[in-house]
Amino acid sequence: MSDPLEVLKELAEVDEALHKTAGRLADISAEEERLRARILEVDADFARRKEEHRKLRLAAQERTAEVDATDAKIREYQRRLEHDIVPYKEMEFLREQVQILRAKLDQLSEEALKLMEAVEEDARKLSQDEVSYRERRALLEHELQGLERRRADLKRDQEAQVSQRMEVLARLPAQLRQHYDKLRARFPNPVVYVNGQSCGGCHLRLSETTFLKLQEGREVVTCEHCSRFLVLRWD
Repeated sequence: MSDPLEVLKELAEVDEALHKTAGRLADISAEEERLRARILEVDADFARRKEEHRKLRLAAQERTAEVDATDAKIREYQRRLEHDIVPYKEMEFLREQVQILRAKLDQLSEEALKLMEAVEEDARKLSQDEVSYRERRALLEHELQGLERRRADLKRDQEAQVSQRMEVLARLPAQLRQHYDKLRARFPNPVVYVNGQSCGGCHLRLSETTFLKLQEGREVVTCEHCSRFLVLRWD
């Protein structure tokens, strides 16, 4: 086997390694995108959870304010009944309103108490939820950092492979380099093994003349069908 063919094989191996490295980098980018989307989802979920608690606390505060307002109105009516001189009909109206408002006050007070208890209970749950949220987010961030380290390692590998490719290309005759580059633009595998007596790339049968040249091993041989470089393999 001639030296140029050995160089071509080496070049094909380097290009295959570069292709795999590029694929791994693309996978990392996709995984990073997935993790960032997951972090946004986790953040949004916890934001909704906090908003639910805020609304519950606001409902409790509003009900407490209703209790205070109703109690203040009862006190005002009582003051008028006890200290003001009012007509009989108005007095009866005020007494009726006091009874109605006291019944309402009892109901509002009970509702406010239940809401305040619910707020306290939900605040404890929210505290636990926040711990879980921060743990999940920290785990996702840790995975992202791991991907960043893997990306840095792959980038270094890629730089080394590019340097190796340039060194291999420098050892390849210009005519073969040009033909290889043309093949590389068309096929992922410019250099292929022969399977039986068929091209390992296009899978078409090689002529006897081409096969004999391969067996002799005195020159670089290409497939007469697809123009790929051929490497002999005995089956």
